Amino acid sequence: MKEKKTDIISVYEEDHVRSVTGPTIRPGGFALTDRAMAFCGFPETSRVLDAGCGCGATVRHLQRRWGLTATGVDLSQRLLADRLQDGPLELIRGDAGRLPIGTDTMDGLTCECALSIMPDPKAVLQEYHRVLKPKGYLILTDIYLRAESPRLCGSLPINACFSGAVTRDERTRQIEAAGFSILLWEDHTKLLKELAARFVFELGSLKKFWEHILPCDCSGKTGDLIKQGKPGYSLLIAQKTQDTSS
Repeated sequence: MKEKKTDIISVYEEDHVRSVTGPTIRPGGFALTDRAMAFCGFPETSRVLDAGCGCGATVRHLQRRWGLTATGVDLSQRLLADRLQDGPLELIRGDAGRLPIGTDTMDGLTCECALSIMPDPKAVLQEYHRVLKPKGYLILTDIYLRAESPRLCGSLPINACFSGAVTRDERTRQIEAAGFSILLWEDHTKLLKELAARFVFELGSLKKFWEHILPCDCSGKTGDLIKQGKPGYSLLIAQKTQDTSS
C-alpha cells in the first residue's frame, strides 16, 4: 500500500483539514488575532508581517479589521496559490528562517500556530527579532505541552505542530534568549478542544483524522503519543528589546 504524505505542509494543504478549520487553519479563527491587536494597539498603517500566512486570511483580516499594512510569508506554494481573491494581498513565498524582509522594518509580527512546525525555532525567533523594529511586537499562538514529558519531536511518524511543541517554560526561555521581553501569556486550550470536537463531528473520531494523513498502522500510536504531552494552546505577546547599537 502506498503511504500518504506526512510532512506538515501537506497536512495544512489537505482539503478535509481546511474544510473544518476554514482559511485560518488554526484553533479559534481570528479570536486570538483580535485579542492580540487590541493588546498591542498598533496605529493604523503600521506594518505587520504574518509568518506562515497560508492563503492570506490573517493578512486580509489585519487590513480590513485593523487598518494595518500587512504582508504574508509562507513556504507552501499550494496555499499561496489558493490565496483569497477578494482584493489585493501581498503574499510572498519564503522560508521563516530566511525571511525576504528588511531588517528593522516591521512594527509587528504574527506567527499563528506555526512556530512549532519550524525545524529550528531558535533560529526562526532570531530572524523574527531581526525584521522587527526596536520595541516591535511578536505575537505567537501555538500548541504547547502542559505535561512534563519527553519531547515528542522525533517520536511521532509525522512532522506536525504537536511534535514540535514544548512546555511554556522552554518556549519562554527561547523567546527571551532571542532578545524579547514577554508581555503577555494566556492559556486558550479551550479553543484547541473546540477544534478537536469539530474534527470528531466531521470525521467521526480523531483517529479517523490521523488515518487521513498517516499510514494506516500509525494512527493509534500518534494519538497515544500526543496525549502523553497533554497539548494545550496559548497566546504569547513579546516585545523586541532595544538594540544595544541604537
